[in-house]
Amino acid sequence: MGKETREFQDLFPKGYVPIILDSLFQAGETLQQETENEHENRISRRLYYRLIRIYPFRSGPLDIRLQPEIVSVDSDKSTPIGQIDFLVSCSLGAEVYFAIEAKRLRVRSTKGRMDAGNDDYVNEGMMRFISGQYAPFMVTGAMLGYVYDGDLKKACSGVAKYIDGKIKELKLMPPKKLAKTSIVAGKTIYETRHDLKKRAFTLYHVFLGV
Repeated sequence: MGKETREFQDLFPKGYVPIILDSLFQAGETLQQETENEHENRISRRLYYRLIRIYPFRSGPLDIRLQPEIVSVDSDKSTPIGQIDFLVSCSLGAEVYFAIEAKRLRVRSTKGRMDAGNDDYVNEGMMRFISGQYAPFMVTGAMLGYVYDGDLKKACSGVAKYIDGKIKELKLMPPKKLAKTSIVAGKTIYETRHDLKKRAFTLYHVFLGV
């Protein structure tokens, strides 16, 4: 079967997406940084240990993996094209998954300087979905922002403002901004919508205070 006929034949089931996003909040309730500028990979590892102990990951129906390699769609490539922080699969094949990329926001350096982290969040996070490096055949994915000073309002505002300056590069669709979504009742989650040629892609944004 050729690429054109199979590309969007199987998609990650949308019904699982709110369950995954809600699980991030549940597992992230007790998540805390160990140092003021701890690398996000260490925090992601602790979050993963919490996630695999709760439904729907403890005994299915979903499987979540920590920082797996993303292989190229070109089967002749011998090196991975990247590494995603979390990958959730549902037994529909290797290319059907929900990808989650985590970045640090509002981190204070050892010298006391505040780094908003917006540049990395957008250019090294969101853009990897837009370019097709992550989730090249899917229509949903998520960004996870670890907010080091706990100020979720400022973190969201900073990311939103940076996104406003990257409308063309991010291929934003209306409303062409970071907007609240009601995908999970009682939780503040945001989304951006992107026009990726043959598919509309929705990227959800979850911010956790650590």
